[in-house]
Amino acid sequence: MSRCRSLAVAALAASAAAAGGCHTPDGYVSQADSEVSGMLDKVQAEVLGDRVDDVRPPAPAAPPAPEPPPGPIPPPGEGIETIAQEEKTAGRATEADLTAPLDSASPDAVRLDLHTSLRLSVTSGRDYQNQKESLYLAGLSLSLTRYNFGPLLNGTVSYLWSDAEKASSSGTLAATLGLSQILPSGGTLAADGLVSASHQGAQDEDDPLFDSHVGVDLTQPLLRGSGYLVSHEALTQGERNLVYAVRDFELFREQYAIDIARDYYDLVSRRKRIANLEQSWRDAVFDRNKSEALRQVGRNEDQDVFGARRREIDAENTLIEARTDYKLALDDFKIALGLTTSTEVVVVDEEPPYRPVALDETSAVEVAQHNRLDLVTARERLEDVERSVDIAEDGLQPDLDLALSHGFSGNNPVLSQAVPDSSQTTAALTLELPLNRQAERNAYRSSLVALDRARRDLQLTYDDVERDVRSQLRELRQIEQQTELQKDQIGQEQRAVAVMEIRYASGDVDSRDLLDARQSLVDAQNDLIDLQARHVIARLVLMRTLGVLFLGDDGMWIE
Repeated sequence: MSRCRSLAVAALAASAAAAGGCHTPDGYVSQADSEVSGMLDKVQAEVLGDRVDDVRPPAPAAPPAPEPPPGPIPPPGEGIETIAQEEKTAGRATEADLTAPLDSASPDAVRLDLHTSLRLSVTSGRDYQNQKESLYLAGLSLSLTRYNFGPLLNGTVSYLWSDAEKASSSGTLAATLGLSQILPSGGTLAADGLVSASHQGAQDEDDPLFDSHVGVDLTQPLLRGSGYLVSHEALTQGERNLVYAVRDFELFREQYAIDIARDYYDLVSRRKRIANLEQSWRDAVFDRNKSEALRQVGRNEDQDVFGARRREIDAENTLIEARTDYKLALDDFKIALGLTTSTEVVVVDEEPPYRPVALDETSAVEVAQHNRLDLVTARERLEDVERSVDIAEDGLQPDLDLALSHGFSGNNPVLSQAVPDSSQTTAALTLELPLNRQAERNAYRSSLVALDRARRDLQLTYDDVERDVRSQLRELRQIEQQTELQKDQIGQEQRAVAVMEIRYASGDVDSRDLLDARQSLVDAQNDLIDLQARHVIARLVLMRTLGVLFLGDDGMWIE
C-alpha cells in the first residue's frame, strides 16, 4: 500500500476515534442538562424574580355597617341522643362496616395534610413532572436556536480511491475545516481551509500531489432580508417563547396547587359528611327501636314503625354510598399525588381556613390587569404579531445581494511547500426584479388581518379578566352570606330537633315529624361543610385571578 493510502487510513481512524471519544451519551445528557438548567434559572430570575415587588395589592372595600354578632352555634350532633345499633340480619352491613375507620390504621401510613399533599404533588405528581419536562424541552429548543446563530464549526476528513481496468489507480485524501457566522446585518460570513493529497499511478509509485486552500466568503442582502429584525427573527421568537413558557409553567403551578387543595378539602368535606351520616344512621336506629317499643305498648301505629324502618334503611344506604364514594375519591387523590392506590394513607381533618374577603372591585380589576402573567404574555404576543407585519412588509422588497470572496491556494509535490501562495478575489452584485410578489403580497395582507385580530383578542382578554374579577368577588360575597345564614340555620334546626324530641316523647307529634327534623339538621350541617370548602377554593382562585398567588418550591402558597 502506498504512503498516501497508509496516511489516509491513519487519518480516518484517528478522526473516527476522536469523534467517538469526545462525548459519551451520558456526557451529552449532562451537557444538555447543565446548559438548559442555567438558561432556565436565568430566565426565571428575569421573569419572576422581582414579581413580588412589582405586583399591586388591591384596595380593601369600605367597611360595612356594624352588625350584631351571631349567637353561639352548637357543635354538630349536640343534643341528639344516640343508641348502639342492634345486630343486623344476614346480608346487611354490620355496625363495624358502617363505622370502620375510613383510612389506614397502619403506624407507617402517610399522613396527608394540605402541606404534605402539595409537597408530594410537586415531587411525584405525574402532571407536574410532565409540565416540568415541557418547560425543559422549551429550553432545549432555544439552546439549538442559539447554537445555530453562533459561530458554527465544521470539519471533514475523506479519502477517495479508485482502480479501474486499463487505468491507473488513484487516491485522494482531503481534510477541510470551516467556520460560519450569521451577522446582525443579515449577512453570512464564512471561512474555510482545505488540505488534500492526491496520488495517481502504479501501486508501487509514491508521487502524491498536495493542494491547499484558505478562503473567506461574505454574502450580504442589501434590501430584502437585511437587518437584525428579519435575519434573527427565529432567535428573537425563540427567546420570547421561552419567557412565555416560564410564565405558563408558573400559571400551571398556581392552578395545580388550587386543584390539589380542592381535591384535599373535598376529601375532608366527605369525611365530615360521613360523620354526620353516621350520626344520622345511629339516630335512625334509635328511632326505629323506640318506634317498635312504643308500638308494643300501643302508643304507636304500624305506619309509624314502617316509617322508622324506612328511614333507617335510607340512612344506611346513604352512608354506604358515601363511604364507597370516599374510597374512590381517595384513590383518585393518591394517583394525582403520584402515589399508588395501595399506599397506606391517613387524611388529616384540616379545617378549611375561613377568611372573609372585602376588596374594592375597581381596584381589584386594575390590579388584575397589571399583575396577571397571562396578560403580560398577551401584550407581548401582540408585539410578536406587529413584528411579523414588519417582516412581511420586508418580503415585498426586491432581492439585492452582495457576494464577496477572497482566497489563497497552492499545490506542490512537497507538503511543506504546498502553502497557499496565489490569491483570487471575486465580487458579485445580484438584483432580482420583483416581478412576482403574489405570495408575499398575500402574506403581508394576512399579517395585517392577524394584527387586527390580535388587538381584538387582547381587548377581549382584558374584558374577560374584568368579568372574572367581578364575578369571583360576587361569588365570594355570596358564599360568605350563605355561610352565615347556614350557621343560623343549623342553630334553628338543632333547636327544632330538641323541641321535636320533647313533643314526640309526650305524644304530641308522630315519628315522621321527628325524622324530618333530624334529616333537615343533617342536610344543614353538610351544606355548611360544602360552603366552607367552596370558600377557601374560591378565595385561592381570586388570588390567582388578581395575580397575587405566590407559591414556594414545595407548592404551598404564601399568604
